[in-house]
Amino acid sequence: MSTKIVKLNDIEIQRHLRELSGWQINSGELQREFSLASFPSAIFFVSTIAQLAELEAHHPDILISYNKVALTLSTHTVSGITAKDFMLAQKIDAAWSIFTMKA
Repeated sequence: MSTKIVKLNDIEIQRHLRELSGWQINSGELQREFSLASFPSAIFFVSTIAQLAELEAHHPDILISYNKVALTLSTHTVSGITAKDFMLAQKIDAAWSIFTMKA
C-alpha cells in the first residue's frame, strides 16, 4: 500500500521551515547553500547527500561551484513541496552536522 504524496500549503511549509536552519523557499522550492573548505570536500559532501537521497528515493537538484553546494528540493510529481522534501532536508542537515564536526 503506497502513501499518497500531498503538496503542502503555504502555512504548512512555513511551519516545517521553522524546524530547519538555513533553508529558504525560492520560486516554490526548498533551497539551501553549503560552504565547504575545498572542492574535494564539496564533492565528498555531495556523495553523502547522494547516498541519503538514494535511500529515500527522493533526489535533490545539486549545483556545485568550487567549494559551494546548492541544493534544491521539490517533489516533481506534485509540482511543489511535500513532507518528503522536509524529511530529506532534515537528514541532509544531520549529515552536515556530522560532516562539520569532522572538519
